[in-house]
Amino acid sequence: MKALILFLVVLIGFTSCGDKAVSVDLLTENGKEISVELAAKEVVTLYAEMEIEYEIKPLFIYHCSFYKEGIFIVEGGVDPLITKKNEQESLTVKDGITHWKFRGQLDGHLTATSDGVYSIKTTFIKNKQADLKIIKANIVFIK
Repeated sequence: MKALILFLVVLIGFTSCGDKAVSVDLLTENGKEISVELAAKEVVTLYAEMEIEYEIKPLFIYHCSFYKEGIFIVEGGVDPLITKKNEQESLTVKDGITHWKFRGQLDGHLTATSDGVYSIKTTFIKNKQADLKIIKANIVFIK
């Protein structure tokens, strides 16, 4: 539980400040590690950018591992379909198929404990279902 809270704190911190944004396309770069130099108490906030079509709502997890100077700090997961502060959202249902597109802030952030280079590796975990079409699955880190 402590690791999940730290992960969420790190994640929210990476996307909230707005100075610099790094986006990772988890459909083509799943598991990519990004690094960012942070000053003590600097925050990175995390956002999900999704576009999906489905008949039955899918199960997704963005699993993140956090490192400072290459040393593991914490890991945890968050459902990218559960967000706050959604932007550019559109949700339509036609013939039983839901088309959902949005950008939303994930629950959690990263706050640097001290100056240094922090790394985050995100893996997109999804269930397999025949009716699921994933058009976009990005994670955005904002410093």
